[in-house]
Amino acid sequence: MTVRRPDHTGPCTVVVCRYQPELLAALLDHPARTTRHVDVCVVLERADIVYESPDQQLLARCRKVYTVGSFDSLAELSAVAVDLRLTCPPVVRVCNQNELSQFGAGYLRLLLHDAPADPRHHVAHRDKRLMKQLVREAGVPVTQFRSLADAGDEAAVASVAGELTSPLIVKPAAGFGASSTVKVDAAELGAAASGLTFDPAQRSRQLIVEEFVPGEDLCVDAVWSGGKALTFVVQRYLRRRMTVLEGALDGSVIVAPEEHPDLYARLREMHARVNAALGIHDGPTHLEVFERPDRDLVFSEIASRAGGGWMQHMIGAYHGRSTWSLLADTVLGEDAAPLHRAWPHVGAIHIRPTAPGIITGAPSDAELRAFPGTITWHRHRQIGDRARLSSPSEWYFDLVLGADTAAELVQTCLRAARTFAIETDAEAVVA
Repeated sequence: MTVRRPDHTGPCTVVVCRYQPELLAALLDHPARTTRHVDVCVVLERADIVYESPDQQLLARCRKVYTVGSFDSLAELSAVAVDLRLTCPPVVRVCNQNELSQFGAGYLRLLLHDAPADPRHHVAHRDKRLMKQLVREAGVPVTQFRSLADAGDEAAVASVAGELTSPLIVKPAAGFGASSTVKVDAAELGAAASGLTFDPAQRSRQLIVEEFVPGEDLCVDAVWSGGKALTFVVQRYLRRRMTVLEGALDGSVIVAPEEHPDLYARLREMHARVNAALGIHDGPTHLEVFERPDRDLVFSEIASRAGGGWMQHMIGAYHGRSTWSLLADTVLGEDAAPLHRAWPHVGAIHIRPTAPGIITGAPSDAELRAFPGTITWHRHRQIGDRARLSSPSEWYFDLVLGADTAAELVQTCLRAARTFAIETDAEAVVA
């Protein structure tokens, strides 16, 4: 995430890629921005303007607002980088919170940095094949995988199927959020790969095929500054995310470090190797890991962004402070205030409709306040919006819950999932 370490001896610039209102507001409202003469610029994609309805008052406070057709356009991003170099104070940080702008944000860093880092790193943060190759070379166990560049190449499909052990996971090599991800037997690989439905934003059609790893899914959300972890939060998913469209419980619980010190120690050691392999020094990360039945840890993937969906609402409740305000501290070179545990055990569930259609009902604020264990909630969609249920990362309603013990927290999550629902009507028409 770093372009060059800020020395704050003179004016400088921070660039935010894509519309991330929480981070933008935290940066613009931070008292150090004025005292240290830090300008904030933002690069939007046209889709941000159409679908995100950016707060124009927030954007008006930025030094510059650029709009590009796509973060995959080298021509447009080159023009942005040149204008930044010519018209703004030196850029000390390029912030990016979205996989779809990962390649473009990395390209901006290369153009804005007078001593470029390894140009493979920003590609490896998105393309899971290069990511796994570099991490494996650093001595970290990774899922066994093969590259499948053309799903229609029967010889390549047969070769991959013969080299890996069923069941297999098939997904876009540069995918995101468990979208377009399927589990198949080796004999079904050809049909599954050629029949995969891609998200419209997924430009590359190259695939990665992995062996399925049994066990539990874990993830680690961390914030780094100068290579040091300011936060390090381990979560257990309640169910594997690729199953949530089948009606599985969606959510996670934070693992208490004092109750699982060995797990935290092993994950910190793994993360240190991953960071070194991928050039991660600053900013947020979201690491996905499998814990096998024998307790061995296997690297799955990492994103150079904060965890999405319910996670930041949950982690903010856990720390008593938002991740975005902490990130603003690190970006502007401030020392982060000590964090405190607001609750002994914190988790969250994501509630989605069981069928597509127009949203006609959702839990009321009064019902949520009355439910034992409720900490906070967040509505991604409103009544009258359309539910498509086309992706595991299509967000609807997050509910953050607390409890005194880990076992009680899981039961609270299960009870909440049975209690609350998002209702839809396939025949309804939006007024």
